[in-house]
Amino acid sequence: MKKIICMSLIVLMAIFSAVPAYAAIDGKSVSTQGSGTVSPLFTYILQLNVGLEIDSSGKAACLGKATLYSGTNRVDLTVQLQKFTGSSWSAIKTWTSSGVGMSGTTILQNYYVVSGTYRVSATAKVYNSSGNLLETATAYSPTATY
Repeated sequence: MKKIICMSLIVLMAIFSAVPAYAAIDGKSVSTQGSGTVSPLFTYILQLNVGLEIDSSGKAACLGKATLYSGTNRVDLTVQLQKFTGSSWSAIKTWTSSGVGMSGTTILQNYYVVSGTYRVSATAKVYNSSGNLLETATAYSPTATY
């Protein structure tokens, strides 16, 4: 009986003592979220979204959006539509926008493409009110083929 109680306690302790996992990418902490994705935890950038959709006529809808934690910082957002050529990605169209405050800035632009494989990159650079660079982050959309 004593042996059964000890084994039961060991099993219960093992079940209820789960340890969270932590990692680092390029010096930034990462954590797992409920969706199963791993996202960097930034100091000034709340969210960096990027997207690409190509319709049947070849119109590529390119999205980049950056939002900030602070209402006083400025974000410069650069969105690039990139095409895979040979063994590397090359930019075929670039858009820029700036925003101040927590709402940040959004770029949503269309561009007609020819056949090929494409992605969108979004790079956000955050500056304080003195113009000092605080943080830089880049995100990529999944690829789309037309």
